[in-house]
Amino acid sequence: MAIENFVLRLVERRVLTPNVHHLGFDRVDQAPIVFIPGQFITLLLKDENGALKRRSYSIATDPSQSNWLEMAISYISKGFASEKLLNLGIGEELDAMGPVGRLILQDEPVSRYILVGTGTGIAPYRSMIPALKARLEREPHFEVVILQGVPYRTDILYDEDFKALAESNPRVKCISCLSRECGDLQAHEHAGRVQSMFADLQLTPGKDVVYLCGNPNMIDEAFAGLTAQGFSSKDVRREKYISSN
Repeated sequence: MAIENFVLRLVERRVLTPNVHHLGFDRVDQAPIVFIPGQFITLLLKDENGALKRRSYSIATDPSQSNWLEMAISYISKGFASEKLLNLGIGEELDAMGPVGRLILQDEPVSRYILVGTGTGIAPYRSMIPALKARLEREPHFEVVILQGVPYRTDILYDEDFKALAESNPRVKCISCLSRECGDLQAHEHAGRVQSMFADLQLTPGKDVVYLCGNPNMIDEAFAGLTAQGFSSKDVRREKYISSN
C-alpha cells in the first residue's frame, strides 16, 4: 500500500474521558483514505517557528467509512502536539501522510488473538472490529480477548464499541485492567496492569498471537515476558510511535 500525502479537515470533536478527545476528520480532496485496520497516520505539524514536527496516531475508524478518519488524542499539559490538536477549530486543516504500520491482522491459522492496549493504544483495535466479527462468524473456534489498561475506570476508551462486539459473540472477552483502582471491581475488571492478566489467560505459543500497543514500557516488559515464555517475535506484534506530546 502506497504512502500518500493528503490534507485532513477537522469535522468532529467529542470528549471520551477527562483526558482524551476523539477527533474526526475528512479528506479535503474527498479521495478515499485506504488503510489496513491497525495502521496509523502521521500528522505534519508546524511549531511557532515554522519547524515541521511529525506525530503519529492510530486510526480508530471503521475502514468502510471511505474518506473519514478518526483518532484518539491524549491531552498532555504543555505538550506541543496535544495543545495544537485539542485547540484546533472545526474546519481547520492539517497535512498528513500514511497509512503505515505493522500492527495489522493477518490471515493465519491461530486460535486466539490477544489485543493489548494501554491508554490511546486501544484505538487501532476499534478499527479491527468489523474484520474480527467476520472472522468469528467464519471460524467457530476462533477467540478474541481485548485487554485495555488504564489507571481508573473513567479512563476506559471506546467501551461501548468493544462491549457490543463481546455481546455479539460469546468467544469475545473484554477485560479492563485498572492499575490505580482496586475497589468494587465488576466482572470484566481486573486490578493491576495488563501484563498481570497473561498468566490467567494461559497463553500458548503457536496458538495465540498477542498484539501490543500503547505505553512503550508496557510493550517492552510484555514482549520480554512473552518471549521468555516461548513466544516468537512473529507472534508478538508491536507498534511504537513517534512521540505524541
